[in-house]
Amino acid sequence: MKKNFLIGLLVFLLFILSCDIQKKKELGRNELARVNETSISIDEFHQILESQPLEGKLRLLNEQGMRDFLENYIITRELLYQEAKRKGLDKKKEILIKIEDFKRAMLIDALLEEELKGKSEVSEEEIRKYYEENKALFIEPLEVKIRQIFVNSELILREVLAKLSQGESFEKIASTYNIGRFKEDGGNLGYIRRGQLARSFSQFEEAAFSLKNKGDISDVIRTPYGFHIIKLEDMRGSHLRPLDQVKDKIRITLEPKKKQEAYLRYIKDLKSKANILINEKLWAEEEKKEIRPKEEKK
Repeated sequence: MKKNFLIGLLVFLLFILSCDIQKKKELGRNELARVNETSISIDEFHQILESQPLEGKLRLLNEQGMRDFLENYIITRELLYQEAKRKGLDKKKEILIKIEDFKRAMLIDALLEEELKGKSEVSEEEIRKYYEENKALFIEPLEVKIRQIFVNSELILREVLAKLSQGESFEKIASTYNIGRFKEDGGNLGYIRRGQLARSFSQFEEAAFSLKNKGDISDVIRTPYGFHIIKLEDMRGSHLRPLDQVKDKIRITLEPKKKQEAYLRYIKDLKSKANILINEKLWAEEEKKEIRPKEEKK
């Protein structure tokens, strides 16, 4: 009788234990995964997912990418974290210092984002004032629209000059004789401005800007690349760009300045309210330590 009771009790305990083990194997409704004894909820998964950069998110647009992210990033990261703790790395002084530094940096960033929010916004009046005071920054320089005939042989150059003297179309000659891609569109180079071309084309640039009237044709200009003849197609004088065209550029210029000014005001206010003491004697000793090694090296 006693023996049967003990056997029955043992069977009952084994049943309870197996139920407990089974419960541990089962995941909760919002429990996405479990790594040893640590649960990873669906909410945690979404938080980690949202913190990924755009490039990382683009790799997760299909089911396989999401599964890889769960198994090869989230679960792997948790395993490594647990192993680091098991080895006691979370107790190491240098690690704790880095954690504290990171925590400080995150808190400071959050504080500044909150305090400086909206303080870098630039008003229409500020934009207008900057424009009026800095008009020289918005003056478009003189530009000339030119075509060129470009050859690298004196023999071909003589043919070109003969055809020009006979009144043949500059554009047609350029399309026929120009080197490579410069045949396209009859040697049209579009608008250029001073300083835009490489130094090796300084004579070319000077010749282009010395032409005064539409249709004027330059003398032959020699560069390290060959022989050039330029025709002036059009010119547009220097002019002040209207405010509407440069508003965004001014805003981009002023916003960082306003943010920096707001930051400096905020720091000044904090310092005025704080009790700050510096041990000047100790600081002087520290300065000597910093200076001495440099002097010894000399």
